[in-house]
Amino acid sequence: MISTFGKAQHGKRRTRSRVGCAWALAMSVILHAWSIDPATAQPTVPKAYRITAGDKIGVTVFGQPDLSGESTVDQSGSIRLPMIGDIRAVNLTLTELEGSIAQALTPAYIRNPTVSIRIAEFSPIYVVGLVRTPGLYPYREGLSVLAAIARAGGIGASEIQQSGMLGTLFQAEERVRLLEISRVALLAKRARLIALQNGNDRIDFPDMSEIVADPARIVQIREGEELAFTAERQAVLQETEALQKQLPRLEAEIASLKSQAELELKQRSLNHELVADYEQLAKTGLARKSTYIEVKREEARIDGNIGRLQSESLKAELSIGDLQFRITELRNGYQRRVTTELRETERLLLELTVTLPAAHRLRAAYGRQVGLLTAEQVQQPTITVIRAKGTTSVKYDATVEFLLQPGDVVQIGSLFPPVPELPLDRLGVSAEKAAQGGISSRTGNAAATQGAVVESTAAVN
Repeated sequence: MISTFGKAQHGKRRTRSRVGCAWALAMSVILHAWSIDPATAQPTVPKAYRITAGDKIGVTVFGQPDLSGESTVDQSGSIRLPMIGDIRAVNLTLTELEGSIAQALTPAYIRNPTVSIRIAEFSPIYVVGLVRTPGLYPYREGLSVLAAIARAGGIGASEIQQSGMLGTLFQAEERVRLLEISRVALLAKRARLIALQNGNDRIDFPDMSEIVADPARIVQIREGEELAFTAERQAVLQETEALQKQLPRLEAEIASLKSQAELELKQRSLNHELVADYEQLAKTGLARKSTYIEVKREEARIDGNIGRLQSESLKAELSIGDLQFRITELRNGYQRRVTTELRETERLLLELTVTLPAAHRLRAAYGRQVGLLTAEQVQQPTITVIRAKGTTSVKYDATVEFLLQPGDVVQIGSLFPPVPELPLDRLGVSAEKAAQGGISSRTGNAAATQGAVVESTAAVN
């Protein structure tokens, strides 16, 4: 130290002592300059630059190597120096920090210290979003958003990420295709059930031209529903006709039984007259008793036939009522089954208002992660720069020429890619049905967004 060097030269001439001190000071400056590696030297930092958290500060106290060195500004905004301890550095210029350190060294440690401050390493920047290599990158003076994107490998996903996510993207694509096919099948089934419910002769299929699905598959589904429609109608008609054909036979049987009963009634009337004649003859003693018994027996037989015919007629009438009940029950059961299937189909279509937009959103998220960007997204990327301001942060809508500062976060594109909402009418669900089911397009898409964001974020990490 200078004071120690002066005491060691005590007793010699003052002129020689001063020359020795000056020589020692000059040599220390030269040696310190030689200790700096030109390859690691940073560009000249403007004196107006204000230090931020994460900057690595190089402190040089001339003639005091023990007090010189490098220190990183911590999150509290301070740097730690030997003997001094923590000293506030954030938001200070280099000149202001030099003054603060010199003031802290005077007069307890050094008399009239000479302090020099440099930025050994700026606080790094962070590049996230649609870049091939998101992460942390060193800052250089004059760094722009375009240069940051270039350092991050450009827009898109890395080859490793692409190879790892292609399988997931294919699965998401396959899920969308399956859901679209399911939507076609449900719409066709609903059209068939409505035609059956209304007793129509043909199915009125909705327009499916806007559905992204294989046209041949759509035609196959429609043909299958038409075959099912024809088979169900024929089955019901055949069962109904089979039951209805029994009605004329039973009605003819009833008519025959009634006709026989009328003949038996006439026979009984004639037999009553014969019985009356035999009773008169029996009183006079002219009729034999055995003959009278045969006449009475014939009367009983006729009464039995009349009772049997009436009973058979009642049975036939009950059979007609049973057939009519079975026909009515067949039609009502058919309607109940169709109504139940139609209600279940409507419920599944309502579920698609949530699952299908979620699948589209997830597929779009994976597609953007892999780098399959549409022309619109490539031509107009969204760039957001997040910059710390004290304890808060400020967002800037930036362009590629936007100049960055140390510690900035550059977000390229949206971390959560938007997907256009699919209207309920395109999903085959009316607003009334959606209201009854308690599902709206906006609510469904909001829930889908949360699920897709969580899943896509986990896949990226």
